[in-house]
Amino acid sequence: MNKKIYLKLLIVFVCFISFSVNVSAKTLAQFKKELSDAEAKYSKNQSDKHQTEEEISATKAKINSITNEKHKISADVENLNKEITQLADDIKKMKGEINELIHYYQLSSSGSLYLEYVFNASNFTDFIYRLAISEQLSEYREKTIDEYNNLVEKNKNKLSELATKQASLNKLESELSVELGKLDEDLSEIAEVSIDIKKEISELKSQINTYQNKYKCKDNEEISNCIARNNNSSSGGSSGNIGAPSANGFYRPVTAGRINANFGYTDYYGSFHDGMDIGVSHGTTVYSIANGYVARISYKQSCGGNMIYIVHNVGGKKYTSGYFHLASINVSVGQVVTPNTVIGYSGGAPSIETWDRCSTGAHLHLQLGTGAYMSDYFFYSNYAARKFDPRQLINFPAMGSYFSGR
Repeated sequence: MNKKIYLKLLIVFVCFISFSVNVSAKTLAQFKKELSDAEAKYSKNQSDKHQTEEEISATKAKINSITNEKHKISADVENLNKEITQLADDIKKMKGEINELIHYYQLSSSGSLYLEYVFNASNFTDFIYRLAISEQLSEYREKTIDEYNNLVEKNKNKLSELATKQASLNKLESELSVELGKLDEDLSEIAEVSIDIKKEISELKSQINTYQNKYKCKDNEEISNCIARNNNSSSGGSSGNIGAPSANGFYRPVTAGRINANFGYTDYYGSFHDGMDIGVSHGTTVYSIANGYVARISYKQSCGGNMIYIVHNVGGKKYTSGYFHLASINVSVGQVVTPNTVIGYSGGAPSIETWDRCSTGAHLHLQLGTGAYMSDYFFYSNYAARKFDPRQLINFPAMGSYFSGR
């Protein structure tokens, strides 16, 4: 099974489990444990990265060695072909000389005058000597031709062996190239995971710092209770132990806009859309949809840009709203907000928010999920697993329609 497909299936499975199980509120100590685990994951990730880089380097070295050997074989083949051609020329020349000797020998039977003329012998004894020398020379050249022929045959066999070796090297080079491609893909995935883990570590540290220094949470105190205690203390009232001020209902996040995309599967995105896209001008004022507190803020994400997550308590139920593709943010983590609080201003313009690659134009993405993000659960996958259609709580017009008023 393809590694990426397996990873996606694993994420879906984890999300399903996360959605099915009621996760209890976390304590500060649990967040610290998650930070420690994330740092250990990052260390392992870097070790895997180093090992993969070494494997890539070794594979490239093997490919370079094969390439050099193939060049050497090509040079050997060229030299052998030249040698075979030269041997063929030598054999042809020797055969011509032998034919001449045979011709001379045949002439010797036609008379001594002819022989004397042909061989330029001064006398018959000299002729016999010359004839013997010619026969020896012929035998020598015949033998040499045989040796040349044997050498030609050996060179042809060697050419065949080199061709076989070259084919084997080509196959090995192809296999190594495929392996190198997989290693490069693995390294890319490891690098992506590394970025995610680093963000996770950074956000955990920021969250822990907020809980420790702003809310003075104790290690074994549930974060929701800690936030509720501080909110109650600052407001002088009681809002229960949810950690989010109670609200009677939800409002639209902007005073006017157009519904560009609904929650669910859309042909436009070609995939499942986790929220609702509201078309607005760049810099439009964005409000909280209900009373609550800011649970998390993410800046300049490659998919979502600047994002705010707010936890609400409506009818004793906890919800988390997400506001994506913001040009700027006007609140801080832990801040108590109301439907009249300006939390930020819309963005999503590719020419301005260049880092936000998931946006093709100015708009606001509103997302809703059950539970208290950064309290009941931490990871975005857990939040995404709890998503639901914002229309269940907020009155929005049909797809493509404009609205005015909150």
